Amino acid sequence: MFLARRGLTLIFTILIVGIIVGASITYFIVPSEEKTVTTTIIETKTVFLTTTIKPEYPITIVDALGRIIVINKEPERVVTLSPAITEAVFALGLGKHVIGVDSFSNYPSEVVKLRSEGKIADVGGYWQPDFERIVKLSPDLVLADAGAHIKLREKFSELGLTVVYVKGGSASSLEDVLSDISLIAQIFHVERKAEEISNELTAQVENIVKKLTEANVTKVKVLILLGPPSWGYWSAGSGTFINYVINVAGGTNIAAKYHGWVMLSLEDIVSENPDVIVITLMASLEEAEKIVETTMSSELANTNAVRRGKVYVLVGEANDVLMRPGPRIIEAVKIMAQILHSDVFGEISRNDVVKPESVTSLDI
Repeated sequence: MFLARRGLTLIFTILIVGIIVGASITYFIVPSEEKTVTTTIIETKTVFLTTTIKPEYPITIVDALGRIIVINKEPERVVTLSPAITEAVFALGLGKHVIGVDSFSNYPSEVVKLRSEGKIADVGGYWQPDFERIVKLSPDLVLADAGAHIKLREKFSELGLTVVYVKGGSASSLEDVLSDISLIAQIFHVERKAEEISNELTAQVENIVKKLTEANVTKVKVLILLGPPSWGYWSAGSGTFINYVINVAGGTNIAAKYHGWVMLSLEDIVSENPDVIVITLMASLEEAEKIVETTMSSELANTNAVRRGKVYVLVGEANDVLMRPGPRIIEAVKIMAQILHSDVFGEISRNDVVKPESVTSLDI
């Protein structure tokens, strides 16, 4: 700072005192002569106060069964009755509310950890939950699957439980999966998180479709078997989540002429002559390898899939993501796209996807 006055030269000694938390900074100006000039600069600091707006309740929602349900307060004790529902709840950051899950819920790893610590209870199987265990937990919300638990409505009502149904196993598309996630988000007022998940999943699926379109691929005929051939040829027809995954990954589901879950005949399969066979299985890798071997020498041996060695058995996580219409749908699409179109996405190489080591090739 310079101060000029006629006939007067000032020599300044400047002492700066600053208070860090926004108070004042003072400059003391001391001339060498009798006059003292003091200039004070006041520094102000604007403080923005933020507050968390508490979600408003009650709210009214419409569940997957079309029922109007009033949620009087934010649920604090939640039971989830399917793996896909459990995954959706945790993906939305709501895991702290979960006190009970079905026996098959194993993702994310936090679920397994909390179960082992006794902080989350096992409430029984997917198809038949244990009502006694559920009631004992005193949940203020039960999230059920319209595909598996619709016949349990009266029992839930008798027990006085607040139950919200999502589409779950009856989901037939990405849109249905996102609808389930959105419904759960509404209950807890976390719609923004649901929107983030929706945008991310939609973008990834669209990217896969774009690559297939740019590569101008030919649709591959696919047979999905729900379990080994020795159980019968159970498959997923039109209107199922698996059918959607096949279509978006560049395949044609040979069971799509039937609706829902269906037992195919050998004649059905032989006449359609699938290019690829995908078997889903809850089994070990050793069991999966045996199933590949037996399938290669079974009555399916004359199909293009077997003759070309295009038989895949999905176990572990690969099986889970294909069988669960939840937020990991993109993983199911990626796996299927690699199986069907390795020329576009690269040969699949996962420990949970078992395929023949060597086969006799057939050129057509």
